[in-house]
Amino acid sequence: MIIQLKLIVHSLISIVGFTSVILHIGYSPDPLVSLTKFTIHSNLLVSITFLCSSFAILSKKHPNALLDYLKSCSIIYMAVTFLTYHFFLSSGGEYAGIRIVTNFTLHYFIPILVLINWLVFEIKKRYRYTCIFYWLIYPLIYSIVSLLRGLFDGFYPYFFLNPHGEIPLGVGSYANVALSIIAFSCVYFILGFLLITVNRLFLYIRNQNNEDVSKTNVL
Repeated sequence: MIIQLKLIVHSLISIVGFTSVILHIGYSPDPLVSLTKFTIHSNLLVSITFLCSSFAILSKKHPNALLDYLKSCSIIYMAVTFLTYHFFLSSGGEYAGIRIVTNFTLHYFIPILVLINWLVFEIKKRYRYTCIFYWLIYPLIYSIVSLLRGLFDGFYPYFFLNPHGEIPLGVGSYANVALSIIAFSCVYFILGFLLITVNRLFLYIRNQNNEDVSKTNVL
């Protein structure tokens, strides 16, 4: 029963994710701008990850190291997507029609489902704390590529990556952009640290329960 529920949740995340990404871009007044957003990238990564996981469940295969890594990335990236939008970006834009729905699914519904899936269905593993730096790779690449692109065409996907304009259009200097990137890196680091620590806590509690059961059986 648990496996069936897990498959349903994974399939739902994948289907809603792909559908929301396609519709959000397709109905955008400027699809090329939408394609640059980290929200789109992170949700696309999640959709692909959980599609592969759904196939793994159906074929009764254990997740490989790459899929396990992508699932961990999904938890952290979705948390950042949710937190960044909710606290910094939600008041900065208006949506109409189907994009009202896709905006909700991409920023709230899918991140919450990914968190629930991790809490309920995923096997907790003991990660090394150095894994945090691997989870930081893509966000840092995204920031660097966005800055390099801005040098050529003047476009920046988010105000905190724009060194030229003043808030709410930009942050005014490259030094402030650097501070923004450092701040976001700290958020990723904290979330990664929490993910690893909570995983270890789950494992510790499980091992303690197993020891208690073993002692009871002996008695």
